[in-house]
Amino acid sequence: MRLRTVFIGLIAILLLMLGGIVVVLLSDVVIEKKESSPTSFSVLETGAASDYIYGVYNYRGSGNLTVLSFDREPKRIVTIINDSQAVQATRLPDLILQIKALEDYGFTVKVTDEPKIGDGIYIIPTGAIPSYALFNLQQNSSNGTIIYIGGKDLLLSSGIKRLNWYDGLSPAQKSRVVVYNGTLDDFLDAGNVSLDRVVLFSSWMARNSTTYRVFGDGLKTATVPFNRTGYMRIVYDFDDLHGIFDSPKLHSAGQSLTPNPGSIFPWEKSSLQYTLNKTNGTAFLSVRKNGKVIEHEQLRRVTDENVFIKKFEYSEPGEYILIVDDNDGVIASGLLHVKDTEIKLIDKRGYTCVFSVMVDGKPLDGAEALVSLGNSPKRKYFISDGTMVIAAKLERGENLFTIQIGGATIPLKVDNQEDPVFEFYLKYGVPAFALIAVVYFGARVSRRPTYRLRFGDSADYVRQEMALPTERALESFSMIRKDMKLGKSPLSLHEFSVSLKRYLTNGADVTEGNVEEILKKLVGAGRLETHRDYYQLKGEGVVMRNVLRRMVREKLIESGTPFREEGDKFVTKDFELGFVGEVFRGKGVIIVDDKAEEKRILDGMSESERARFRIQQSNGMISFVPIDRLSDVL
Repeated sequence: MRLRTVFIGLIAILLLMLGGIVVVLLSDVVIEKKESSPTSFSVLETGAASDYIYGVYNYRGSGNLTVLSFDREPKRIVTIINDSQAVQATRLPDLILQIKALEDYGFTVKVTDEPKIGDGIYIIPTGAIPSYALFNLQQNSSNGTIIYIGGKDLLLSSGIKRLNWYDGLSPAQKSRVVVYNGTLDDFLDAGNVSLDRVVLFSSWMARNSTTYRVFGDGLKTATVPFNRTGYMRIVYDFDDLHGIFDSPKLHSAGQSLTPNPGSIFPWEKSSLQYTLNKTNGTAFLSVRKNGKVIEHEQLRRVTDENVFIKKFEYSEPGEYILIVDDNDGVIASGLLHVKDTEIKLIDKRGYTCVFSVMVDGKPLDGAEALVSLGNSPKRKYFISDGTMVIAAKLERGENLFTIQIGGATIPLKVDNQEDPVFEFYLKYGVPAFALIAVVYFGARVSRRPTYRLRFGDSADYVRQEMALPTERALESFSMIRKDMKLGKSPLSLHEFSVSLKRYLTNGADVTEGNVEEILKKLVGAGRLETHRDYYQLKGEGVVMRNVLRRMVREKLIESGTPFREEGDKFVTKDFELGFVGEVFRGKGVIIVDDKAEEKRILDGMSESERARFRIQQSNGMISFVPIDRLSDVL
């Protein structure tokens, strides 16, 4: 009895300590939120450089930017026409609510029954075009844009009349009207067009667009191709801040400065050769980055044709604006882009390291890299959709990868340092023990199904045990898939062990035999499904198909075979890999689990299907490949 009292007292003390830790952590979070800076966005400078329009912006926070170029000045006033004669427009309140969302971006949205078209944006959801709107188009009475929902051959004038009015418009008149065929109710029921986004991006007159993902804070430059436009709109979407910036009319200098190449990596060089005729006084070449002059070079006064040559080499990624001016102002301009390349380790599974490779914030795809670890020989790896998988055994401590991409050598250090045992338990021991006590005590009270999880930090340490409730096990299963960006792909035993180590044992190793036992019990309880030592949650589809699909993808990556995914198919340069029932456009490879499955598929075909399949096989257009032999094919 006395021992039991001591044990209960120990648990109470540990719970109090754990509660104190939680309070401290929560307090830290509150303090951090109080000190965090508000989200902000502002454009400091706009201009034109050769074939590009640019804007220098200051930001704080995380969000997306869409930069667009227009050949006309974009509008911010939207008027919705509420016409009592409109055909099947019972859902007009839904349309109004949708368009009102634009007010968050700084638009003015009005609803009126006045039969008048001005210079803004007018939405007319009448089913047939009103006579006053058609008259405005035909007579060019204003510069307003009409977004019309209705028929191109229907006129609303003292009832509805059939008139092929749209084909009678000139190209300039057609450029002022955006037509969505049908009635308003049908248009909203279809739900395939978000009219508020169409207006936000002025899609009918946008000539070019560029998207950016930003996070943190600082100064950057956004660019979009000029393409004989002149106006720029930046749409910014942060978690708690939305808006637009519209530039004034922008003009490019008469002469273009065109570096060769115009886009380089930080380890590359670019050269510029240009000609100046006569200048008004001494000419200068300036290089500006994010609104600041980083180079200013005096040329000379030119009285006849002179050729100038300049070499560029910059290590900092971004946009570099090139300007040549004299006493009359800017006489030539151009743009040099330095790519932003980021390679980082995102996952480590046994002897496999997974790296993300991003260029200008977008996944690099369809590229090859030569990689070596330390003094090991170089091996070729393929980069697919921003992911590079490398077979490597990391040593304890700092490991140096040497990665060659596009002729450049990039050193990448990976730290594989684990906490020593003594420091580990000083840091995690008490909270871990408290967590074990809470889980164990909760499991005893709830009497839910639990599993015994054995773990410890080293082979010579006496391993601990904890009660693992079913829901905690399944939660860990889902969390590791999310962390590894596996979607709903099945997990291996090793990956589930990593999950338990990451979320439940504070980094301590887990007994693999024990993990396998837990997984088998979850399968027996109907919570998981398994095939080939992979596991998925019950109800996530045919487990064998999902396992084979994951294995195919990994074998393609490991072999360095370029591919893209189309549904359940993997499309390579030479053939398509898929499963029975897929439609193959070229040479098809049907992946099966084994020869027995191949026989079952053939036996299940009708005589005509089997004959047709045999003909395709004899012509080399289709074949069965068991998953274990796929590497031989690749």
